[in-house]
Amino acid sequence: MILYVWEFDGEKYKKAAVIDDATSVIWVRRFQTAGEFEIYIRATKELLLLFMQEELLITRHDIPEIAMIPEKTELTTDTENGDYLIISGRSAESILGRRVIRGYTTYSGTAEGCIRYLVGRNLITMANSNPRVIRLLELAKEHNYPEKIDKQVTGKNLLETVSNICIAYQYGFKVSFTGEKFIFDLYKGVDRSLHQSENQRVIFSPEFENIGNTSYIYDRSTYYNCATIAGEGEGSDRKVYTMFQDREHAKGLFLHEKWIDARNISSNTDDGELTPEQYRDIMYQQAQEDLEQCKPTIEFSGEILDTGMYQFGKDYGLGDTVSIVNQYGISGTVIVTEITEVEDETGYKLTPTFSDWRLD
Repeated sequence: MILYVWEFDGEKYKKAAVIDDATSVIWVRRFQTAGEFEIYIRATKELLLLFMQEELLITRHDIPEIAMIPEKTELTTDTENGDYLIISGRSAESILGRRVIRGYTTYSGTAEGCIRYLVGRNLITMANSNPRVIRLLELAKEHNYPEKIDKQVTGKNLLETVSNICIAYQYGFKVSFTGEKFIFDLYKGVDRSLHQSENQRVIFSPEFENIGNTSYIYDRSTYYNCATIAGEGEGSDRKVYTMFQDREHAKGLFLHEKWIDARNISSNTDDGELTPEQYRDIMYQQAQEDLEQCKPTIEFSGEILDTGMYQFGKDYGLGDTVSIVNQYGISGTVIVTEITEVEDETGYKLTPTFSDWRLD
């Protein structure tokens, strides 16, 4: 794997080194948050000095738009085996984690518009003299995704907030590197599950001998289907709302209630006073996001076998929905949430990671 190291000269990035002899490279891409990497390479004084600098980037020759940001440099010395550097860090998406969302930020509209508004307001659409602005970062063209959201955020980390919205609406996001600037963009995966035509399907199953030993866990221990969310106010004047995830089923023995303290959601925002209806919608949105994290979970793990049946990047990609069928006939759809690539002295290996199952 050929890697390029980019150094920021105060105005732009320029190539400072080429690494083509790393002992091992681990390269992780993720659908809805920042990825990470680790490089294990023989140490030289030049490389050590280079990686002690700030604001470096590492890219690959085959996928130059994906940039990793070194965050940690380790030097180990060994008289028998030689001296090595271990360089690790996260992908360019981690830039969002350098900002918190200030004030009471309220948004009502599309989920895509909300994410773009939060990223723009906290990283881009400010005067160049503002220390919060990243002038090398731009927003990609809007996709006009239709999903709606009512959201209020204050004091939250931008990366965590964007990631949570993307998880709720099944979006992915990326920060691509062009060689001159960064581009923030949202995207959706492609449905390649059993529900699609035969030539579009991607199925991992013992029947096709493309999956090895598996483990399956169905867990309802943290399941809730009703949320009581309490906002601003004191005592009997406190604003309290109730939201059901499944009203027909959520009653009697089968009602699972959760209390959510949302006192930080205020009707008095930076953009003015919210109407009671606007405040209610924001509270419902927060309750919905909390309940989404409290659904029954299905944990599945299994070794994906490289049989040549499916090729990543051609037959399926990061964020795509694929099907899994285990040896007991349990089938479900999963999202490819992560791709881990490892290249070392034993060769190259690509391993996908999947989301929780949604049973068919």
